[in-house]
Amino acid sequence: MTSAPINQGTTAVHQLKLMGRPSTYAQASDRQGRRVGRNTGENNLVLMGRIGMRKTLIGLALATGTLVSLLGCENPPTQLSQVAWQALQESERQGVAESAPDVWAMAQARYDSAWLIIETQNRLWFFERDFAHAESLLIRTGITAREAVKTGEVNRAEQKLVIEAVIDSLSKTISAHKVGINGHLARIPLRQTMTEAELHVSELKNSYASGDINRAYAAIPSAQGALREFEERLDHDWVDPVELPGWNRMVRETVSWSKENVSTALVVVKMDRRAYLLRGGRIVEDFPVEFGYRAWAQKIRSGDGATPEGTYQVTKWRDRDTRYYKALNINYPNEQDKKRFAANKKAGKIPRNARIGGLIELHGEGGKGEDWTEGCVALSNKDMDRLMAKMSVGDRVTIVREVSGWPD
Repeated sequence: MTSAPINQGTTAVHQLKLMGRPSTYAQASDRQGRRVGRNTGENNLVLMGRIGMRKTLIGLALATGTLVSLLGCENPPTQLSQVAWQALQESERQGVAESAPDVWAMAQARYDSAWLIIETQNRLWFFERDFAHAESLLIRTGITAREAVKTGEVNRAEQKLVIEAVIDSLSKTISAHKVGINGHLARIPLRQTMTEAELHVSELKNSYASGDINRAYAAIPSAQGALREFEERLDHDWVDPVELPGWNRMVRETVSWSKENVSTALVVVKMDRRAYLLRGGRIVEDFPVEFGYRAWAQKIRSGDGATPEGTYQVTKWRDRDTRYYKALNINYPNEQDKKRFAANKKAGKIPRNARIGGLIELHGEGGKGEDWTEGCVALSNKDMDRLMAKMSVGDRVTIVREVSGWPD
């Protein structure tokens, strides 16, 4: 910005006015007014002398180009400001306000700070102005805005992986639950809650498919929350009052068998997600366990992902030759399982070519914090070592969905 040339014939007060310092030129005007009361001859001489001196100084400055140079040095960093602003606009267009909010906020803060400095400096005398700090902040604004774009790209890539994993997990879980709701647990009034969970997952899928990564990522908590609400209701409602007396009876019989024979037995309670080790009818230890991915259901055929419910015996002790660290095989299917399978097939509840399945184990590689097996009961390797040290072939294993009044 080029300053207006100073007229050689102007008064000293008007010259200050041109410099743009209102408070200063007002003070000069007051001082000039007070001098009018003095001796006129002396006043004129002093004023003429000062005006003459100022004219001489300004003339010398103009002659040497010094004043022009000084004024030219005090231009605000307009070009740098435009470049920084364009970098901010571009980063915002690429969505970094959501994909890299912290870095983008830092870029904005630097730009705002630079302009505060520029506004402050513009209120000073031209020879007092210093835009160096503002220029530095504007340069760093551009750099930070570009860093925000890169950070946003990395964050979006990571968000895509998370979204894909969540969609896969939720979809599989819902599919497994739908089988239970529409089949074995048809009388449980959970379809509405399941439908709500499906709608949330569908919204998540649609947002991701349309390329709206930020919206899809933001939809994850609501989708997970809807499914969690369904599972909590399922946990509360899955106990069949018709079957509960049977489960209670099986547990009582197992406790009595262990006490009378001073033998080892294992009671697995799905609702508790624990296995209770008995010796002489008393609980001596218990372990966290995981089940088939349809843990809430009774196993009725091969491939249904359900863990069988009933009273079994250990048939094989395997410390090797198993996919899951170590294993204890049980005698599924027992006679009751076979009768149930035949009745279901006759009633058309399962396909005619379905098989009853087998090879149900208590095995290691558990501790995942979720139900994931094909129907077996999984323990951590450490707990599997402790269990195998105390159980033998012939020991009883009872698996129930729920039991009332036990353990005390």
